[in-house]
Amino acid sequence: MSGPGPSKSWMIAFWISLIIGWVLTWFVTFSINLAFWIGLGIIIFGEVVYTLGYIAMREHPEKKQVVVDWGIYKVSRHSHILAGIICLLGVIVMGWNTASVMYLILWVYFVLYVALNHYGALNEEKLNIERFGQEYVDYMTKVPRYFLL
Repeated sequence: MSGPGPSKSWMIAFWISLIIGWVLTWFVTFSINLAFWIGLGIIIFGEVVYTLGYIAMREHPEKKQVVVDWGIYKVSRHSHILAGIICLLGVIVMGWNTASVMYLILWVYFVLYVALNHYGALNEEKLNIERFGQEYVDYMTKVPRYFLL
């Protein structure tokens, strides 16, 4: 089943923000210290969340015709977005250096990234309501958008 998808301007904004994030992380200096290991743990946790979402989507072939409400999607409607935010936070923690201008720029990017992804999640929910109707509205009342939030 095909349905409405993200608009072209949304896709352009997504790719631009992704490229900016890649470029910014090239300029972050990392040192092997406690913050590095904590950040690495956060990234691994984010990757686990992403993998659980991927597994849930691959679990059933009818996933494009029904609301996916099994696996991690029982506790988070947007685990893929949450996973990206967690991983980016891990990168920021890994490069912990409050004296670095690049580090502060990365924090600004993080805030904008979270805002852009939240807007994307709201847009995705509207598209899913169009695609699945009342079934998705019921799902929205049962499951939080971003795990406990």
